[in-house]
Amino acid sequence: MPEELLLQAVKALAYYAALIVIMRLAGKRLAGQTTTFDLIVLITLGVVIQSTALQAGWPNAIVFVITVFAAHRGLAALCAHSTWIRHLVRGKPRVLVADGRVIDAALKRESMSREELLAGLRKLGYDSPEAVKSAVLEETGHISAVGSDGSGAKVTTEPQSP
Repeated sequence: MPEELLLQAVKALAYYAALIVIMRLAGKRLAGQTTTFDLIVLITLGVVIQSTALQAGWPNAIVFVITVFAAHRGLAALCAHSTWIRHLVRGKPRVLVADGRVIDAALKRESMSREELLAGLRKLGYDSPEAVKSAVLEETGHISAVGSDGSGAKVTTEPQSP
């Protein structure tokens, strides 16, 4: 029985690592701007991976949940103390607008359309990129912006998880 529970813990860690890789491949903006379709795909992938990783029986389920929760808390703590690990897991912030000009290469790199950027800026109260000194896609997937008139920064609410 202890060997079975240890195997379950190893499978739970592999499951958590697979979720992290999937989220990184999906891109950081997915965390902040998830569509219903994106959410369905992510949940489905998580369930499929979990069904292969979770062995039958409640002791295995408890070990699975505790292991994933502990791995998540541990990674969050590491991300809080290490910029390198945080950027590895979440990605780095990327400037999308500089001095009122959209940086098309940055949009392409983030797989973001101009329409998605404009929608994010409107959500922050800016009607065009020209009204923005700087707009950044944060590592959490949300857009933050500073107006070109020098008015304070406007930032969307950001969830704090890796």
